[in-house]
Amino acid sequence: MFQPMGNTESTTENVEQVIKFLSLLEKHSVRKGESWPLVYVVGPMLAKSFPLIRSHDTPDGVRLLSVAVSLFGPQKIVQELYIYNEANSSYYVPAHKDKESGPELFMQVFKGTFVPWCLLEYNSSPNARLDLLLALLNDEYFSEQWQMILSYAINQEKTESEHGPQEVHYLDLLAMLLEKARTEIARRKMNNDFIHQFWFTPDKWQHELLESAAVAVACSPSPHMTSSARFLCAVLGGSSKDNCISFASKNAMVLIFTIVFKKLVAVGLESSFSVVRDSCALLVAGSTNFAVENESSINKTETAQFALKVLGGSFFCLKTVSNEIELVSGILTLVFIIGWENSLDALEEDVLNDESKAKIRGRLRFGESLNGFCSKMNDEFWKSLGIDNRKRLGSNLVHFIRSVMFKEDKLGADKITTLCFSWVLEVLECLCHDHDEEQNLLDQLLSKNDTWPVWIIPDFSAPKGLDNLNAGAVSVDIYATGNLKFVSLVDKLILKIGINRVITGYVEITLSTPLKETAKEEITSRAWLAAEILCTWKWPGGSAVASFLPLLSAGCRSGNYPFQESLLDSIFNILLDGALVHGESGTQSSFNLWPAFGDELEKVEEPFLRALLSLLVNLFKENIWEGDKAIRLFDLLIHKLFIGEAVNQNCLKILPAIVSVLVHPLCQRSIESEESKGDSQVASLGEKQMQDTVKDWLRRLLSFPPLVTWQAGQDMEEWFQLVIACYPLSAMDDTKSLKLVREISPEERTLILDVFRKQRHGVSALVASNQLPLFRMLLSKLMVLSVGYCWTEFTEEDWEFFFSNLRSWIQSAVVIMEEVTENVNDIITNSSTSENLDVLKKLEKIVLIPDPYPITVAINALASFSLFCTILELQQPAEDNPLRAERWDSTRDRILEGILRLFFCTGIAESIASSYSVEAASIVAATRFNNPYFWELVASNVVKSSQHARDRAVKSVEFWGLSKGPISSLYAILFSSTPFPPLQFATYVILSTAPISQLAILEEDTACSLDGETSGDRNSGALEMSSERNIRLKEELSLMIEKLPDEVFEVDLISQERVNVFLAWSLLLSHLWSLSSSSSAREQLVQYVQDSANSLILDCLFQHIPLELCLAHNLKKKDMELPVDISEAASAVKTAITTGSLLFSIETLWPIEPKKMTSLAGALFGLMLCILPAYVRGWFTDLRDRTASSLIESFTRTWCSPPLIVNELSQIKKANFADENFSVSVSKSANEVVATYMKDETGMDLVIRLPPSYPLRPVDVECMRSLGISEVKQRKWLMSMMLFVRNQNGALAEAIQTWKSNFDKEFEGVEECPICYSVIHTTNHSLPRLACRTCKHKFHSACLYKWFSTSHKSSCPLCQSPF
Repeated sequence: MFQPMGNTESTTENVEQVIKFLSLLEKHSVRKGESWPLVYVVGPMLAKSFPLIRSHDTPDGVRLLSVAVSLFGPQKIVQELYIYNEANSSYYVPAHKDKESGPELFMQVFKGTFVPWCLLEYNSSPNARLDLLLALLNDEYFSEQWQMILSYAINQEKTESEHGPQEVHYLDLLAMLLEKARTEIARRKMNNDFIHQFWFTPDKWQHELLESAAVAVACSPSPHMTSSARFLCAVLGGSSKDNCISFASKNAMVLIFTIVFKKLVAVGLESSFSVVRDSCALLVAGSTNFAVENESSINKTETAQFALKVLGGSFFCLKTVSNEIELVSGILTLVFIIGWENSLDALEEDVLNDESKAKIRGRLRFGESLNGFCSKMNDEFWKSLGIDNRKRLGSNLVHFIRSVMFKEDKLGADKITTLCFSWVLEVLECLCHDHDEEQNLLDQLLSKNDTWPVWIIPDFSAPKGLDNLNAGAVSVDIYATGNLKFVSLVDKLILKIGINRVITGYVEITLSTPLKETAKEEITSRAWLAAEILCTWKWPGGSAVASFLPLLSAGCRSGNYPFQESLLDSIFNILLDGALVHGESGTQSSFNLWPAFGDELEKVEEPFLRALLSLLVNLFKENIWEGDKAIRLFDLLIHKLFIGEAVNQNCLKILPAIVSVLVHPLCQRSIESEESKGDSQVASLGEKQMQDTVKDWLRRLLSFPPLVTWQAGQDMEEWFQLVIACYPLSAMDDTKSLKLVREISPEERTLILDVFRKQRHGVSALVASNQLPLFRMLLSKLMVLSVGYCWTEFTEEDWEFFFSNLRSWIQSAVVIMEEVTENVNDIITNSSTSENLDVLKKLEKIVLIPDPYPITVAINALASFSLFCTILELQQPAEDNPLRAERWDSTRDRILEGILRLFFCTGIAESIASSYSVEAASIVAATRFNNPYFWELVASNVVKSSQHARDRAVKSVEFWGLSKGPISSLYAILFSSTPFPPLQFATYVILSTAPISQLAILEEDTACSLDGETSGDRNSGALEMSSERNIRLKEELSLMIEKLPDEVFEVDLISQERVNVFLAWSLLLSHLWSLSSSSSAREQLVQYVQDSANSLILDCLFQHIPLELCLAHNLKKKDMELPVDISEAASAVKTAITTGSLLFSIETLWPIEPKKMTSLAGALFGLMLCILPAYVRGWFTDLRDRTASSLIESFTRTWCSPPLIVNELSQIKKANFADENFSVSVSKSANEVVATYMKDETGMDLVIRLPPSYPLRPVDVECMRSLGISEVKQRKWLMSMMLFVRNQNGALAEAIQTWKSNFDKEFEGVEECPICYSVIHTTNHSLPRLACRTCKHKFHSACLYKWFSTSHKSSCPLCQSPF
């Protein structure tokens, strides 16, 4: 059984049987006090086998011995072994044997035999021998035995290490022994097995030798990584929360963890990141016994890895030493920081060269070894550490995060912010177990230092969070990178955990929890933070308008915050105080007050005022504040306007912008008050006070001299701005046309008109062009509200003054834009691609308009003109109103021509730039976003322009003689790489309507050939065939329609490339619809589409139309409500089919959304079915996917075919065939048409049936009756009708008319084409005109061209003579 080379399985089985036998003996005999089993059976067997067991060292043999020791006791087994060996195979126990020699004998054998043998590692049974060693431990002699084991292992380890490479790692064996002991202690504790005292008293295992060895190993400068770390972990324990049995005293633990801490700090001080080095230095600041050892970076990294291994295997022992706050928090701080440094290294690796990458890879691997710590740091662990440790750790980590945010500049702002944001979340999750802990940590994160905050100084000591302005401390470079990154971090934090927790420091309280009296004071303490964010305005990845204000509004609307009004008031007061302090900078005169603040806020340079305006706009827009609040704020500002009798100049400078926001909710309140008649008297008094105040301001304006006499130092400008702000205008729908907001009294209207006329009398129109910029600015604003509110009282002199100034101001903008366009033309035409960078830099300079005044004045002029046009549309002037005089029509057209020139200028500049590069075109296009409202007004007026004005503008631009013309400019805007939706819609309208639509689709030579008529046989036929071959779309359209790349099928469904393709097809279909159905131009253009257009467009359309939803809806009840996407597509299809227009879908296309693209896709498909049925049918027939084919047919049958069939039958019924030989009858119920042709007692009746899925499925044609016609001719007529109706790209009525004309010609003697056997060609409806000189037969040019192409010959198809 103990032979080493025996059958292992059978040996193990035999041993198991023996062990069972021994257990039975112990159970039935030994427990009854009988000694014979040990004396006569077990003792002799083991004594005889012991030499074999020891020499062969098989696990089974050792295990058998261990079981025997456990069953019969270690002393008895050792005694039996000794007796047998002494008696030399005698089984007799002498009666005179000294009983007292038993313990001494046992300890001698244990020390001399079992300890050395069990601590050998040379073969496969160390586990079994260590189990035996533990089994030999005895309660009475445990301390001596444990000392023997430790002494032997430690001494042997020391001896072996002094004599070179070790064959036996005694530390490993000792670690294994400790691990087994820990497992056994835990098992016995769980089973309540307290028989042996040393198993349930772990303190008995603690020993000075063990602790000194552990400390020595930890201090070793170059420890054996695996065995040393395992040994220390085995001594300390704490590898998991359930394994916290330690064999070291608390003092020893502190010593070992201190060494671990030092090793981690040492490697941290070697970091390439200064923030890591500084944080590590801060952790050891003031420590007298810390010194960095002079080692290489590699050695420090290795020892730090060793320290991490030790920490990883004893992590939960930190709870035992948790009262050592500096040590525990320091170690945990390093764990976090080293892991975070790994993330920084990974980011830095992307921007380093190969040599630098090699240097940090070792640290990267070192950092990766921390990954296992995250799973150990659970809530239970953090709670066990105590609040003091968590506070100190949180403070350390927050300091590190802030250092990275403000000091780390080697990496990109976005990357740093994202990293720090994840770190903050990690810290909050780990360390904050209640609301107070979280807020304490956030207070530390947001606390003031030299670089943060920039604008506000938070007063943390004040009970209500009173804050001071940081005006004096703001450096010149206020937009320091660290500040922007930090605000970005706060913004992300708000988005993730909620604005209430970050800004208000509030968590929703349950009803059972009473609110403290001090809650209000505590919650408003971070109003300064909201003000700081708003003043910062923009930061990496967000802005006040785009990200913070929506979150603030959502938080207020949620209703979860009981003190929202107090918070908002605090933010408002902080910002107002700041705006008043900096009021001398105020707003620029170019600041536009109409129609809304969205884009104009960017022009406010003063941060406090800009932040205040954005806050007010958002709160009133979201109805968080309403009219009552506006009245109170208005009253507050009025009181601040005067200091005694003197005017507060700073308040006067900021008041116009603020009042322009407040007036809108005030006006809305007035309307609601009139409707409800139930508002309080206080509110009515407040509104009346506002009206009286505005009248006083108007009277103050009248007391000033005319604007033309303005001199520096006067406050006339501010009062003008303030008055103008009281009369708001708003945009109407999406057209950007202006409409009045306030209803004013006759007295106010009279005062406004008096102010306007005072300016008119002060300056003549002849010197308007020489006016000062400020004068033009204020006068243009006054003009807007004057024409809006007082136009009915305007005299002819008033209108003369109005129009002359408008023309002058718009013309000034035209001159500026034309100069920019000419400069772009000069740079591009005189440059080569090798000068790319220089050209782009020059381009960036010349497209910027340095003086904003002319453009801002032009904005006001365009607003005035837009308002004027709106008034004419909505109201008819009285008979005696001078506005009705026709003399203003030409003036109006001249103004529109100037606006159109502005429109063409921006397009030409982009078109010229795009001929150089996409980057150049983007530079030009991006300038539109500098003055978006200017271009929105230009676009809205372009849409309303007359054909006459458009024609004059086009001719003017053509005469200009630049490298690009008006059509190229329009396509540059429509397909811009930097789209501007209002201009795109205006461009589409211009391109799709006369007179420009005639020039915009086809190249000029093609258009001429299509418009010209031909005569003669051979010459006309040659021209016809030539035009068919050479027809060309404009290059911009051809790229989208004829040369459509397959990649467009793969791009995003709302990508700009796809939108451009849809717009190109929309223009082509709109142009086809506008052409007469009988015109040769339409026929040839349709044939071109049939032959050349890429049918991939139809596949793209059905990517937007949810066919599966359509089918699912059809299978359900018909009266069920349609899903939104199906409804959009179905409605668009029907509208396009019934109106023949796509404009309804184009004008609502922007901003691009999936739903809007679905609508446009449906409209395009519907119009294609109307105009190009044969083209669509050809694509459908070629589909190989039967599932897709079935779904498309189902959609068409349900939503497209019914209106199409109704439309077709109605057109046939209305068609005037006007011939006694031909008649047509229509059956709408059967979807049938019967055509009867009679001639000279011969004729036939043909029935045309429209299928349910028309036109995807071809119509059926059947002969119902024939008279006097041969079978051959009957079949020919039937086939002819079938070809005409199936090849017709247009209405069926046209196909029937063409079929009739074909046989009219045949009866008139016109020869049929020998190739197609038809007189009239089935697709282009031409007659056979190309004649063979030999046989004289005539052919259709299209048939002959196809014959030549397919046969590869140029001979006559009949006589084979050269043609």
